[in-house]
Amino acid sequence: MFRKILVPLDRSSLSEQALGTAEAIAHASGGEISLVVAHPMAPYDGSMAGSWDDAKDPEEVIYVRRLADEIARGARVVAGGTVATGAPVDAICRRAHEIDADLIVMTSHGRTGFSRAWLGSVADGVVRKASVPVLMLRATSDTTVLGHGRALPLFHRILVPLDGSVTASSILEAAAALAKCGNAKLVLLRVVATVPIYLMDPQVPAYPTTIADLEATQEAAELAEEELAAVAASVEREYSLKVETVVEISDRTAHAILEVAKRQGADLVAMTTHGRGMSRLVVGSVTDKVLRGSYLPMLLHHPGAAKAAATPAILAASGAVRRMSGLPEGDLTP
Repeated sequence: MFRKILVPLDRSSLSEQALGTAEAIAHASGGEISLVVAHPMAPYDGSMAGSWDDAKDPEEVIYVRRLADEIARGARVVAGGTVATGAPVDAICRRAHEIDADLIVMTSHGRTGFSRAWLGSVADGVVRKASVPVLMLRATSDTTVLGHGRALPLFHRILVPLDGSVTASSILEAAAALAKCGNAKLVLLRVVATVPIYLMDPQVPAYPTTIADLEATQEAAELAEEELAAVAASVEREYSLKVETVVEISDRTAHAILEVAKRQGADLVAMTTHGRGMSRLVVGSVTDKVLRGSYLPMLLHHPGAAKAAATPAILAASGAVRRMSGLPEGDLTP
């Protein structure tokens, strides 16, 4: 369960939409809420007269204290907060480390708006740099829906796309903890790409054509079902949760995830942010496409920290079937 929940704010009503969900999680898990407002440093003018604390806006301090008091009284959870000086992403991630947070809850954009690069710049940076899972909520123009002080329902069906790798499976601990908060059901998904047969044309050897190897594809799907069953059994034993498994055959992984989420009635997608390589685009290509193609909230975790966070039972289950089969661990196919 979550002990320390960090909620980054920028004094906008959009960023405050994360408070209601954070309160519900803290109340269900017996955790504490910590608020943080980032105060950017003024440009260096060649002097060292002013300290970071001196540069803080008193109104920011008053804002944080007022909200923390309101949360403590209204939601009946322990709440506090601070103003952290520095660039927003660095300040948020530093604060998460200082308080040993195990979850960050934030909206996908605040003042900067929802950018063309899937996430707002601050949210994008937090997902990339945070060492803990980030619950990214979709901001709405209706500021009465997600504000604090309201008894918000938590998630009921959490879709967790896996690919057989330890990295992907490491999101399971956070997803299971969130499911426990709302008595939700986990739906484990494995998307299996069709296995191709390459047909060579002697006339054009450089451009082979392909057809689907139906038998090999079915074998891959059966292996995926066996692996998911092992992971599901491990999660059920460790967390006392209801777990379902779905295997989907598709060459469009992100599209398949979105379709299964819709078909299953999922209200949250939990994924690690890895792809076949971390580029300037920050998140993996599959995660990016799911972010852009869905309005569902997402629980995201950077792979560098995710691997260390996975429990031994989940790690063992996620790799057992692939070791037996001789298949290497892999990433979600773009």
